[in-house]
Amino acid sequence: MKIKKEEIIIILLAGGYGKRLSSTVNKQMIKVNGITVLEKSIINFQNYLPNIPIQIVTNKENINNTNEIAKKFNLYSPIIGGKERQLSVFNALKHLKKNSPRYVLIHDSARPIISKEVLNALIQFKKTSFNCVVPILSINDAIRVFSNYKIQGTLDKNDKVLAQTPQFCDYEVLLNAHINSKKLYEDESALLLSQSFKIDTVKGNPKTLKLTYIEDLHLLEPHLLKDEQKYITKIGNGYDIHRFDINSNDNKNFIKLGGIKISNSKSLIAHSDADVLLHAITDSILGIVNKGDIGSFFPPTDNKWKNADSSIFLKYASNLLKEVGGIINNIDAIVICEKPKILNYSQEIKDNIATILKINPKIISIKGKTSESIGFIGRQEGIAAMVVTSAQVINDNFDA
Repeated sequence: MKIKKEEIIIILLAGGYGKRLSSTVNKQMIKVNGITVLEKSIINFQNYLPNIPIQIVTNKENINNTNEIAKKFNLYSPIIGGKERQLSVFNALKHLKKNSPRYVLIHDSARPIISKEVLNALIQFKKTSFNCVVPILSINDAIRVFSNYKIQGTLDKNDKVLAQTPQFCDYEVLLNAHINSKKLYEDESALLLSQSFKIDTVKGNPKTLKLTYIEDLHLLEPHLLKDEQKYITKIGNGYDIHRFDINSNDNKNFIKLGGIKISNSKSLIAHSDADVLLHAITDSILGIVNKGDIGSFFPPTDNKWKNADSSIFLKYASNLLKEVGGIINNIDAIVICEKPKILNYSQEIKDNIATILKINPKIISIKGKTSESIGFIGRQEGIAAMVVTSAQVINDNFDA
């Protein structure tokens, strides 16, 4: 199996036990409004950086739950980290070597509020030569030295900052720093500083608070709930129908459904590849983003799309959905025909659609229905598909 190379990979650290939180579940699995802290981090990354893959690092106790979450959001399979944060990052870096990333974006999933502006500022460093970029915050409160239950002195806050995640690093630089390290450090920037690497900074966001104590959860909850209110659920409908070519009757013929070739005595007539199912799904997604239908973007009068693979159309619609922060909830499709028997191909079709859209096949339903030998389809003169797709979109980004 060929491993896909990626320019950037997000490493999402979710191995902490949250002992200081005094919770019965690990802090990444705490739910706010029905969504776990880990899922919230994933949703934000997929909204703001939709085409960047995510690698979760978890612990043995949470591997099964994390694996289900990874499948739900179509992420890389999670891996188990080490006893300390640095060891977990090192495990991820070694695991991802096969993907040959140029950069890694490392984030503590216990910081579920992620700023789009901070992410954009970090990613801009791709245009330069750098080792690591860190979001920082100024310290507003006075700093005191405290030990033995007493204040022992004062520190000057003017030359000190708070370091946050995500931290954007050169993959090879960070991997080699881990290999050469003899000590454990708090984060990537601290590790690289210990080896005299230059660290760049961007302005952080005060809301990117790390969940450590129960009081932190109380501070985060209003922001998380407010963030949830930005999302609305939209539904799009899609329909397509194509006629069989009565002049083609050959056992070498085939039709395409959901991108899968299926042997059929007659082929379908169309300008592109006549994949009624992908066309209907494409139209349903275009309906969610209020962009008309497939013919508006890929007109049958344009020879450029003659015999075109319909996955091109579906990917285009999917990208439009991502632009408004869209996440597909489910796809419910009905293919109406006398032949072939859809049940025999439904799982293969679901898997292929999931691959095209980068979603979990479990949220796709494919049903086959006949017309009981009634009408155009019942006489085996054609094939049709009807689709309903629902998705969450960010209301602020949606041009209603």
